Amino acid sequence: MKSEVVKYIGTWVYLDSVAEQSNFPNNKGNSSTPEFQAVYWRCIVVFFETSLRFHAIDPGIKHILFTNTETVPVIDGMDLDAFFKKSNIEVVTLKNKYPLPQDYFQSFRNQFFEFSIVDFMAEKMNEKDAFLLLDSDCVFNKDFSEVFDQLKKHPAATMNMPYEEDYVIHGITRKQMQVLFEEFGLPLKTAPFYCGGEILLASGVFIKAVAEHFPNMFKTLLDKNKAGEPKFNEEAHALSFYYYKHEAKLGKMNHYIKRMWTNRNHFRNIEPKDTDLYIWHLPNEKPVGFASTFDFINKGGNLANMDESSYAKFMINTFLQATNHPLNLPKFILSKTRKMLQR
Repeated sequence: MKSEVVKYIGTWVYLDSVAEQSNFPNNKGNSSTPEFQAVYWRCIVVFFETSLRFHAIDPGIKHILFTNTETVPVIDGMDLDAFFKKSNIEVVTLKNKYPLPQDYFQSFRNQFFEFSIVDFMAEKMNEKDAFLLLDSDCVFNKDFSEVFDQLKKHPAATMNMPYEEDYVIHGITRKQMQVLFEEFGLPLKTAPFYCGGEILLASGVFIKAVAEHFPNMFKTLLDKNKAGEPKFNEEAHALSFYYYKHEAKLGKMNHYIKRMWTNRNHFRNIEPKDTDLYIWHLPNEKPVGFASTFDFINKGGNLANMDESSYAKFMINTFLQATNHPLNLPKFILSKTRKMLQR
């Protein structure tokens, strides 16, 4: 009897201890505090509510939350444990198998937790199963079901970021990535793309291959850190290597997801065609759009019950309007000046 392909949609939250805290540019404050972490819990509720609107009725799609805590909190009066159970969202608690030393990198020090997730899914998935892992500050704008079909042709598909070869991306450039790729046994004729870490879309074949190889890579990265050598500083650096190694469909997800900057005081890249995307990644909206949508849900609002037009209007008004970010005139002028100088 042929086994059914399972499609997994997940996100994750890692609660830093005081010893693990680090910087996160789009969420100010101490990453080990309940106030800081509550921002991510609110995002998680919104993330799953937008996915459930489209995917709850599909028995072949399973939702999973990965975390390192045994205790799911109550946020603003909402019992999140009850919410996850009611919504049939599996909560998986994992130990971080790949902790980083204090001197490894100043930001995103919990990002290698994603490889603990990979290890778990390598055991759970069959080779043809599909896994979509997103950052929690993403929302679904459309039904993603058909996009999973990309994995029938390719082991994974990526979102490529348009950085120049010499642009420093979390501590290293694309040219330095090219050198590291060769050191790990994958010589390239040109500098590789940096593939955005907010999305991992992969088959069981890819997940199992990464799980087998990464523990040895991690040991090498720690050795490089001790020696003061360039290294992969966060999960997207390492995943970019695996995408090239296993011949993922590079850039395919650029048609479906975008990193959308919404704060007019710093940088906006919102375009009318963004409403056609399936997933919006909205880093600036953690304290704004996600907070207000969580409040809407917490007060009994239901995204699933909206008709298509009402949902589209709600999403645009809540997440994409420039006026959602109060104007800070000095920062706004500086942002506009920088954009003019770049032309």
